[in-house]
Amino acid sequence: MSDPAPSTSTRSPILWGAYLACSWTWCIGLFLPVLLLRDMGWPGFWIFAIPNVIGAAAMGWIIKTRSGSAHFVENHARAIWWFSAVTLAFHLYWILWLTSFIPAVLGIPASYLAGCLGFVGLFALISNRTIRLGKAPQTAFVLLVLSLCVLIGTTFSADLQEANVFLQGSVQHSAAPLWMLPVMLFGFLLCPYLDITFHYARQQLDSTQKSRLGFTLGFVGFFSFMILLTTRYAGKLAGAMNGMECSPIISPWLASGILIHILCQWFFTVSVHLDRMRTLPGAESKKTRLAVLLIGAAIIGVLAPGLPAYRGLLGGEIGYRLFMTAYGLIFPAYMLYRVIARRKNPTGRQPTMWIAIALTAPFLWMGFIERQPVWLLPGMALILCIAIIHPKKPSS
Repeated sequence: MSDPAPSTSTRSPILWGAYLACSWTWCIGLFLPVLLLRDMGWPGFWIFAIPNVIGAAAMGWIIKTRSGSAHFVENHARAIWWFSAVTLAFHLYWILWLTSFIPAVLGIPASYLAGCLGFVGLFALISNRTIRLGKAPQTAFVLLVLSLCVLIGTTFSADLQEANVFLQGSVQHSAAPLWMLPVMLFGFLLCPYLDITFHYARQQLDSTQKSRLGFTLGFVGFFSFMILLTTRYAGKLAGAMNGMECSPIISPWLASGILIHILCQWFFTVSVHLDRMRTLPGAESKKTRLAVLLIGAAIIGVLAPGLPAYRGLLGGEIGYRLFMTAYGLIFPAYMLYRVIARRKNPTGRQPTMWIAIALTAPFLWMGFIERQPVWLLPGMALILCIAIIHPKKPSS
């Protein structure tokens, strides 16, 4: 197959780095650090951030050509479609749950809230058109600048700092980050290859050097700032989820900026996935399937604030953690069994992936829902061992 024809007006690694950072700043980067800082402190954040940054940046180094990316998408189009579909459902669930409490947590006055929604609505209208016109990297760069301005603003908020100090003071230090590290490595080192927006960027960066530069800038540089911003408002959100009273942020402008950052990043990710999904083979025939999936996620998201708590977790957080199973188990297992193992043994049978997932899932339940992270280590060992010893079809 020849290299795919260019479809945008830019080959700039800086702009595509911004695109990658914004397309990857979704309901994991915008929220998971909040939970990890609450439960494990800064060690929890670092075992999330380092594998995430390295795993995402590495794709631009490992897939050496545009045609290599195109071949991968062609051969794994179904899995890539499902990755985007589940990601869209996850986003819809999360935003409906999050917006049920975040405006109150940030203490945004009604007049400012109306202004936030108007700004986000205008951004949605403009960015939807620019993305369709192939200007997604330029749109992402503007969004990146906006988010960096919010990050700078948060450094001067004593109220945010007070909430974060209190959050860190309440953490009980343990070995939990060590038990969770294998899951983080498994998910973040393998999931990027199923993200259609990553492949889009790789195919527009028309040389190995540009690809490596764009992915490195995008994740080591830009995306790192994005998840650092999440740590700035983590104390507020975690405190509210723990039932603590939260005083309003001193500046309603800063509170509005944080909300705009979250909503615009959310919209950008959703938009670029929808835009790229339509290019996948058979996407048109899957529209009904996607609609059903999104309606189901929306219904659960609306009901999430009223779902019962379990093991000290709010019902909405349990739903969030269950969605995370897709990225900590199912999609990386696909990469391990259907891509890596198949390349090592192209004539062998690969029937054990779903069996391995079923056997490993209870370990992740114990680790993430029952909150006993020591179970995560044998769970990861199990799915790796099955991949190594799975039955092979004898060569003819």
